[in-house]
Amino acid sequence: MLRIEKPVSRHQPDSWLRNNESIRQASHDVRNTSHNLRHHSHHLRDQVREEIKKLEKAKEVAEDELEARFSPLNTALQCLTLRERRREGDLVKDEVEISLHDEVRMLEKSRADLEKVVLSSVSHLRSLNQARQILLQDLSDKQAALDIDKTQEDLTEHSPQISFKPDSLRVPSGSILPAAWLEHSLTNMTRTEAAIKESQELRDTICITIQTTKREDETQQTATEYSLRCRLHQESRARDELQWQKEKLMAEIKDQEKEISALETQLQASSLPLKVAQTRLEGRTARRGQDLVRDAAQDGLAAEVTQLTQSRTLLRQQLVLALDSLHSLQRHLRAVDVDLGRKSLSVSLEKKVQDTRQALKEAAPLQSLTEANLTITGSLRAHPTQIL
Repeated sequence: MLRIEKPVSRHQPDSWLRNNESIRQASHDVRNTSHNLRHHSHHLRDQVREEIKKLEKAKEVAEDELEARFSPLNTALQCLTLRERRREGDLVKDEVEISLHDEVRMLEKSRADLEKVVLSSVSHLRSLNQARQILLQDLSDKQAALDIDKTQEDLTEHSPQISFKPDSLRVPSGSILPAAWLEHSLTNMTRTEAAIKESQELRDTICITIQTTKREDETQQTATEYSLRCRLHQESRARDELQWQKEKLMAEIKDQEKEISALETQLQASSLPLKVAQTRLEGRTARRGQDLVRDAAQDGLAAEVTQLTQSRTLLRQQLVLALDSLHSLQRHLRAVDVDLGRKSLSVSLEKKVQDTRQALKEAAPLQSLTEANLTITGSLRAHPTQIL
């Protein structure tokens, strides 16, 4: 029997079907991979855009918090400067001064921590924008390639655009294999996803930093306020005690001056009787002969002169002691008056410090802590409740 067939191996129908199915499946897989890549890339594009907005908002909140530390720091330094005006013995390194120095160090540390996260957010925003630009360029290239492929797919034998090409089989410079194309796309997406994840972690770090610095600053400010109140109470009591001592000293000085005046009056009053007695004794010495008798009158006058002289000596001694006591009281009054001036100045300065720090209490917070956290972590929507 005559057989007309090519001398080559022939495939079975099942093999032919499997081959067609394999080609069809491979084509489907390639199209599906390309579609998934484009879809994922579009999703990443939107995601990175939103992440940039959230990170920019978090950076703004951190910058506001950084700026908000400027006034408390200046206030603490101003309080230290005010308290440096205390004089001599009242220039004490007390708890208030220690607390104010701690507050300055804490605020400087808070500013450094906030500045660090702000700089990190600026740097990461550059990374996010760079990843976004690369992703947008990749999406643009893919869309252009898709448009080209669709245009070529629509060509038919009757299309006016078809023509002979001089070297249609050439491989354009820069052509890559599908595996390299897939690796390039996956690398871009992986880089973008990593940048988004790092941005989310950075926003969490910003949130924690703001919470920590705010809590530490408020705790230190509370400690400073307590130390200031205690110190003001101590200084006010010391001033009031000195004022009481001054009043008592002034009253004692008045009494002492009265006592001195009385002693001087007594001393002055005793001079005339003494003069009389001495004059009488001197006058009786003019008696002559046997009439110059040391009689009872002579003894009485002598006793009177002796008694008056002793009384005047005692009065002079008491007057000297009274004058010494008066001078001592006056010296102590001057010392108390000087110390009272220092204490009054210290109390006045502490009150000025309190008035200066009052601005810290009156300053309205930029945001509540909850709102700041929701804003930074991206959980805040333009909704009346503001919370997801």
